[in-house]
Amino acid sequence: MSDTASAARGVYKPRRPQASPLFRLVSDHLHRLQTVYDEHFAREYGPWRPVVAQVADKFIACGVLEHGFARIRCDACTHEYLLAFSCKCRTFCTSCHSKRPAIWAQWLDTTLLAPVPQRQVVLTISKRHRAYCSYRRLLGEIARVAARTVTAAILTLRMSSS
Repeated sequence: MSDTASAARGVYKPRRPQASPLFRLVSDHLHRLQTVYDEHFAREYGPWRPVVAQVADKFIACGVLEHGFARIRCDACTHEYLLAFSCKCRTFCTSCHSKRPAIWAQWLDTTLLAPVPQRQVVLTISKRHRAYCSYRRLLGEIARVAARTVTAAILTLRMSSS
């Protein structure tokens, strides 16, 4: 069966975390880093925090069937598959982290944002740059560039939704 036909039918296609370069890097070198950290890095970056090893261990177990799974079964067709548990380490694991913003964006679109023809956009300049921009009289030019950018983004969104 082709990948497009599988996707159309909703067939689960498991990811392969062990094939990821980040997975290989962490699994191959974490122990060595932990043993030499105090000697080479602690003075500049502070002591080794236990949470680092905990997150890395969760990441190594993420998506690997040997570390736990759920059996998913369709009542209608009795098809079954195994779904590996995820680590839920949002800021480190690329798989778990990319899922959260997608879910949040979907919730934001369906629940929070009203379907109205206008939006409010707030653009700010950091305190460090305000004085420079004011002195150089750049605020007007920055506002024009921002207006063109926001307009282009809105037009792109309109074209993609129609």
